Amino acid sequence: MNKVILTAILAGCLSFAAGCSTSDGSNWVKDETPRSASQQDYAECKYQAETATATIGTNSRPKTMTDAIGDGIGDGIVKGMEQADLVKDCMRARGYTQS
Repeated sequence: MNKVILTAILAGCLSFAAGCSTSDGSNWVKDETPRSASQQDYAECKYQAETATATIGTNSRPKTMTDAIGDGIGDGIVKGMEQADLVKDCMRARGYTQS
């Protein structure tokens, strides 16, 4: 039972923290590129960033529920920040700038 609750708490924390750093990609522009193309490029960059950060926080084994919650929040924040940086780098490499 405790493992189910712990897993749910960790998943919620990770999703919340990662969601704070995401957008729909509409603030990226490139000369004469349609919005649909920029959103597609953004989606691809976001997918690559999520894939690259999928293992963040998977190696820790907290001893208490408090440790698990703290680790989950911390890992979620780190993951979200890393994903945001990777998406920015990817979009800039594709020639986009932020408006």
